[in-house]
Amino acid sequence: MDLKKLRDQINKIDDELLELLQRRAEISKKVGSLKADMGSVIHVPQREYEILKRLKNLNHSIYPEDSIEKIWNEIFSASRSVQTTNRIAFLGPIGSFGHAACHAFFGPSSEMIPITPQIDIFTEVETGRADFGMVAIQNSVYGTVRDVLERFQHTSLKICAEMYQPIKHHLISKSQLQDIERIYSHSQPFAQCRMWLNKFMKHVEQVEVVSTSDAAQRAAEEPNAAAIASKLASKIYEVPVIADSIMDDPNNTTRFLVIGEQKVGMSGYDRTSIFFSVKDKVGALYEILGALAKYQLNLSYLESLPSRSKQWEYIFFADIDGHVEDDKVHAVLESLENLCREVRILGSYPRGAT
Repeated sequence: MDLKKLRDQINKIDDELLELLQRRAEISKKVGSLKADMGSVIHVPQREYEILKRLKNLNHSIYPEDSIEKIWNEIFSASRSVQTTNRIAFLGPIGSFGHAACHAFFGPSSEMIPITPQIDIFTEVETGRADFGMVAIQNSVYGTVRDVLERFQHTSLKICAEMYQPIKHHLISKSQLQDIERIYSHSQPFAQCRMWLNKFMKHVEQVEVVSTSDAAQRAAEEPNAAAIASKLASKIYEVPVIADSIMDDPNNTTRFLVIGEQKVGMSGYDRTSIFFSVKDKVGALYEILGALAKYQLNLSYLESLPSRSKQWEYIFFADIDGHVEDDKVHAVLESLENLCREVRILGSYPRGAT
């Protein structure tokens, strides 16, 4: 079989794929109309998780799983856009890692709203100016984002989903590596790329700016300039990547939470986040951990912070594997009601892929 015949076959398959996607979009419109009539939300994370899980099981390893996820995230985003356009608030500016997380989770068809500082994302969603917010809660290197964690104490918003965004820094420039005279970036990327910079760009001037997006814009406009930035910033500002993944820690990852008004149903692979405050007695926290052990529930994350209502009193943020509608999770939460001063459920949602 010659090359032309093979290409003709691919063209035919592409035509069939487009026709199927158009049929899918028509059905999505009908689904959107039904949801509007019922007053339901458009974005249902657990439904998308169920679809991805089923398709990955059908894949038989022909495609890498992350490719399946990327392809269908684009399809999900396009389908949502024919129903309605989601407005997503993220920590700006455009081209930031929060922006990249929004692209990866919601797809580029959604309306992206850059917000600074990050805690103001809650206000954007609470007031209805945004449908969802994307907030960073943890980083594998730097730990918990405390101001975001504290803001959860003062909102009725729910956690609807989570995702893990790899933090990959790239050197971008319109010049060749040997011609670069200065590098722009934020202080954190400079610190996180110190080994590579000392090895390959030791004598090149480093200029700190307010963000990697600002750095990328400067690299786009100035001759013999480069920036340390994300691939999304490289794409937005049209500055090529000339050195890929220059960070010292290849496993640096940020956990993002999607916040919104909706409660999310069971996907079968869920996490429940709660706040609880312990009673002032010996062994109070031990009893709570014992209740989790009794029902064989994994406590995947636990963080304490001041309650701000009484001096030296603390509350705890915790992640429990499972959904609030699971019998075991429901039972342990009932036990915690008796053991704690207060228990508040922040949301049950599908676990993100790490």
